[in-house]
Amino acid sequence: MSLDSVLAGLRVPSDFNRYNDIPERDVITRLDRWKEDALRTLKELQTRVVQERAELSLKQKADIVSTTSVFDCDAAWVTPDSGAVARDILHTFSEPPLPLIVQILQHTLKPLFRSNPHPSINLETGRKLTRPAGGPMASQDFYDSQTWKESPGASNVLLWCVRNIPSTAYEDLWHLVIPPLMALLDDYEARYKLTGVRITSVMLERVPSTVLKRTGVDSLLIASLSRSLTQLQSPETPRLLPAAILTSLTLIQLMTSAGSVERFDQLCALLGDGIIGSIWPYASDRLPALLASIEALPPIIAILGVGCARYLKVLIAQLVHPLAPLEYEKTSVELQISSLRALSAVINACPERIPHWKGTILNGVARCWVGIVDPPKTPDTREPSADDRNLCEFYADPKQIQ
Repeated sequence: MSLDSVLAGLRVPSDFNRYNDIPERDVITRLDRWKEDALRTLKELQTRVVQERAELSLKQKADIVSTTSVFDCDAAWVTPDSGAVARDILHTFSEPPLPLIVQILQHTLKPLFRSNPHPSINLETGRKLTRPAGGPMASQDFYDSQTWKESPGASNVLLWCVRNIPSTAYEDLWHLVIPPLMALLDDYEARYKLTGVRITSVMLERVPSTVLKRTGVDSLLIASLSRSLTQLQSPETPRLLPAAILTSLTLIQLMTSAGSVERFDQLCALLGDGIIGSIWPYASDRLPALLASIEALPPIIAILGVGCARYLKVLIAQLVHPLAPLEYEKTSVELQISSLRALSAVINACPERIPHWKGTILNGVARCWVGIVDPPKTPDTREPSADDRNLCEFYADPKQIQ
């Protein structure tokens, strides 16, 4: 069997995009059988790569990496065994030469995303356009003809490339990286947004800040990450919100200098407009979204420092409320513990302002401690541990917030 035939057998069926929503049992059976066949094919490919690596052309190596990187993820078409074999194959191509990355970006990914170009990106340069191409309705046209979704796992191919692009090569490859990345970030489905956020996070580890600023993509990324915070009802919300918040924080630190007005304004926008303004008003009955946003608070508060005093009233109110909610309102031990940790960050950031709120904090913490030591008859989602009790006892001591 030729190498092309082996790789063709590993092309993921597009039906996997709707795997969890397929009602037909025969389709599920067919896809499960494909996963079993894919494992055997991956093992065959692994053997051939070991035996023929020296004779493989650049195109063949690119095809192998593009095919196997699709299995390096947690997806419906991947089993633990197939994922392990795929990672072993990819390890063979660790520290890849730049021409291999260019081959994948140019000839595998670019054709997939060409049908629906992002309206704010110049496809030839990767720069931000001064005005959206296609006029006011361009954002709606952007969601038509999304042929790249017919190739499940295409985002993993981009992730492999971004992980391996040297810092010095980003400027030359910018026009190949940014269009597919922005297509993922600004997609209307949360699962693709999440993938785009993860790829952005990896890219920010290496990309020079000068390239981001000169091309105007930094502002596009901030805007896209901010829009991700409005996804409050999808299954990906508990992962998407903290990932978008922390990636925004990384981008802000990369693009601004410590102590600058610009950094302060962007941090305030992330905390005030993003978390407080876009998540909390709509998350009172959506505990996963609320929990995810509160878990991401401490790093922002630590960097913003005393600057978060401008939001102290709403921060204290939100973080104390889950500790002792009204009888008809929901909470959980996880939410209470996350609120206490965020409350600790606020106390450390604004010690001079805390005495004014001592009564409010002590009241909530004491009620939380009583609820954990003497819980109601209706069990919570998790039995409180010794660490949970110790944390509440710590905050119930007035000396800790003086």
